[in-house]
Amino acid sequence: RLTDPAALSEIAGRMVRSPRFEQGLRAFFADMLLFEKFDELSKDPVIYPYFNQQVAAALPEQTLRTITDHLLAREGDYRGLFTTRQTWMTRSLGALYQVPVGKPQGWEPFEFAPGSDRAGLLGQAGFLSIYSHSGRSSPTLRGRAIREVLMCQPVPNPPGNVNFTAVQDVHNKAMPTARIRLTTHNTDPVCASCHKITDPVGLSLERFDGIGAFRTMENDAPIDFSGAMDGQSFSGGAGLGKAIAESPDTTMCVASRAYEYATGRPAEDADLVE
Repeated sequence: RLTDPAALSEIAGRMVRSPRFEQGLRAFFADMLLFEKFDELSKDPVIYPYFNQQVAAALPEQTLRTITDHLLAREGDYRGLFTTRQTWMTRSLGALYQVPVGKPQGWEPFEFAPGSDRAGLLGQAGFLSIYSHSGRSSPTLRGRAIREVLMCQPVPNPPGNVNFTAVQDVHNKAMPTARIRLTTHNTDPVCASCHKITDPVGLSLERFDGIGAFRTMENDAPIDFSGAMDGQSFSGGAGLGKAIAESPDTTMCVASRAYEYATGRPAEDADLVE
């Protein structure tokens, strides 16, 4: 029956209308976006007093609600997940995002203001927090995640003898921002090739700290949130989201991830062409 276009359309429509479809969508994106990392999420309570168990539990659910609302309820394009300002919020998340939340319990829809630089999944605290360290943000981890998870572009692991001292010294007044500290790796021939792939992408998200809270300064120095990817320059999370949405690698990557998830084997080029 699947060779009959009318029958195929009817069967596919019935599957999409099933409540199991949303469950499957959530499961696919939880797998693709490596939600197992939330199980390991830990933050320094002295540095990040807004981060607690309620916030940690709400982060993956906020992402999944954003995805299902955009793709199912609004019938949106996948690429719009990187530019949409519509999401869901709880009272505990409201404290982290510094936005008002009316309901004392449960979830309510929320839309970020156009000038807030909160755009899409990359502007949400879930992505920003799991790709950070316990006490500081990490442009490199964020940039690598975007390359590998969202664009299917593998990034080599760093060599075992890399010196991270300068990058980890967040209290060095001579190197107050992550962008300045990362110059030690960008100018090291051993490290530069990989950091040139990840850091210009991740640095555009530096207006969000290690738990995804907004900031404009680091160590009393203004944050440069300019970024670049594959020859395209942009500013901030909103600019990055637009660049990701417009990249052909983004759509090819989600197609291959879906194929692999459905078939249980890696996708070959011939499979995707078919």
